[in-house]
Amino acid sequence: MKQFVVIPRFEENSTEIMYFEPRVVRIIKGESITWINRDTRAHNLISGDANSSLPSPFFQTGSMLPGESTTVKIDSNQQSIPYYCSMHPSERGVIGIFPTQKDQMTETEKSKFLNDINLSISDNANQKILTRLQRQLDPAIIEYLSDPSATLIQNRVMTIVFWDISNFSKLTEVFKDHPELIAVFLNEYLGIAVPIIHENGGVVDKFIGDGILAYFGFKERDDDGSVGALNAILAALKLKKSFQSFKQNWLDIWKTVTKFDTNIDIKCGINTGSVLVGLMGSEERDQFTVIGTHVNLASRLEGIAEADQIVISQYTKEKVVEKFNLETIQVKEDKIKAFEDILEYYIVLSNKN
Repeated sequence: MKQFVVIPRFEENSTEIMYFEPRVVRIIKGESITWINRDTRAHNLISGDANSSLPSPFFQTGSMLPGESTTVKIDSNQQSIPYYCSMHPSERGVIGIFPTQKDQMTETEKSKFLNDINLSISDNANQKILTRLQRQLDPAIIEYLSDPSATLIQNRVMTIVFWDISNFSKLTEVFKDHPELIAVFLNEYLGIAVPIIHENGGVVDKFIGDGILAYFGFKERDDDGSVGALNAILAALKLKKSFQSFKQNWLDIWKTVTKFDTNIDIKCGINTGSVLVGLMGSEERDQFTVIGTHVNLASRLEGIAEADQIVISQYTKEKVVEKFNLETIQVKEDKIKAFEDILEYYIVLSNKN
């Protein structure tokens, strides 16, 4: 089996340690690795210790011009092989070599193997990533990125959820002279929503004004998406219930300021499918997020949801139909934009238990 490593576009003239993607490529002895140069400069990768600039005899790719690739078979008995670019020694990577298939190793052997490989990653480089992102990311992502061997971009089956507050735009207009009432309301709302998402195994991707984007099925092994779909709906039902008492408290507060009808509710759209999840961005800004068609569909479903509704797709329904009471809604005249072939969606009414 061939493994791939991408040489990304690195910042030129930087002396900070940077890594290829993935930082640690894990193979079985005798497998090949193909390096793909996506940088604007040539690279020559050699095995060895970059700190001392001492090469080792295991491999050398030779010069790779931008756009070129090189494949090397790794047939070594070493447990790990650090390597770097001889032209730019601050650019580095590690090859972890399993002696046999992982399913033939004990958990103790695999754990020791991975711990030993992690020691090959520079703490300084890893800390640089964490420092830049720790104020922007969900704690689960910080924990994930603290593992030096973590894949920075991957394809996963997950459940995507968009929450939004109906009539929030009207609310901000009514209280435009009292923005502090909106700000505190939002902070308290997020203070309720985020723990519920976390309690049900979700990860908060971002806040979009009064909206929340979260995904489920990232923290655990969830190959077919069933676990994430179940947890996403459980979180949505709990947040829906919690929002009612929270809302009433704020309606009482707002009535002391204005007699305008400021009734609000939350609504959400949920979809399950294969998405790209990982660290994306530029030299100036990083973002750990999800992208893909299934993310877009979840957003569309939130858009057609009415106040106090939890709307799910056919893909999510297939995972949870035995767990919840659902109402089928036929799509008639107004098709779902960019998903015109979808003829029905479903509203979650309650838990069957």
